[in-house]
Amino acid sequence: MSGRVPRVVQTAAVIKDTLFADVSEWQQPVDDSYPYQVLSIRVSDGTYRDHNFAANYAWMRGALSSGRLVFGIVYTYCRPNWLANATTVRAMIDANGGLHPRIALMLDVEQGGNPRGDGSDWINLLYANLADYAGDRARIIGYGNVGDLNSMWRTKPSGLRLIIAAYGSNPDYPGKVAHQYTDGSGFGFGLPQGAPPFGNCDMNSADGLNPVQFAAACGVAAPASIGVDEV
Repeated sequence: MSGRVPRVVQTAAVIKDTLFADVSEWQQPVDDSYPYQVLSIRVSDGTYRDHNFAANYAWMRGALSSGRLVFGIVYTYCRPNWLANATTVRAMIDANGGLHPRIALMLDVEQGGNPRGDGSDWINLLYANLADYAGDRARIIGYGNVGDLNSMWRTKPSGLRLIIAAYGSNPDYPGKVAHQYTDGSGFGFGLPQGAPPFGNCDMNSADGLNPVQFAAACGVAAPASIGVDEV
């Protein structure tokens, strides 16, 4: 393999807003028809193992190595049995080639199926465990809507980056790095409601950030030869 940086990464810096899909076993596995330079895939719901993870992660690793993707996000729906949750995430990634250096891990913090009230203690234990696994706390980001984040994760790690889910609005929030603007059923502000090969699905926009800048904000540095200010 030559030392040249793949062309897709070289051109990433000219994109002004980074669009990307967020998928799980509810969609078909990803393939080369996927058009964007960032992708988010589910690894687990607590200890439940996503049935499409192996296929999605194999594609993601290959796409990251070839330059088709600039970076990837692997997320887990967080559950209070935080140690078993973390162990599941680690085991699934390790069984499928290990944690690629251009991947951030994301904590999906939602009320559904979880105890009411402040879950900061167990969420932060999960965060710390996965930060240790990733080797850099900047590579652990969060996701949720404003209500769930305010009620469930009241004490967040300093500097945490967040993807905020809000359909029909685009609220400010401390640490916000991207906006999930649709679940594929509307509220797209004229933006895509999905992406090949999935059809309609959760879609996100890192507003004002090209893929290289978005990666850096999530703890994934650009290759040395790639600048973030190209036009």
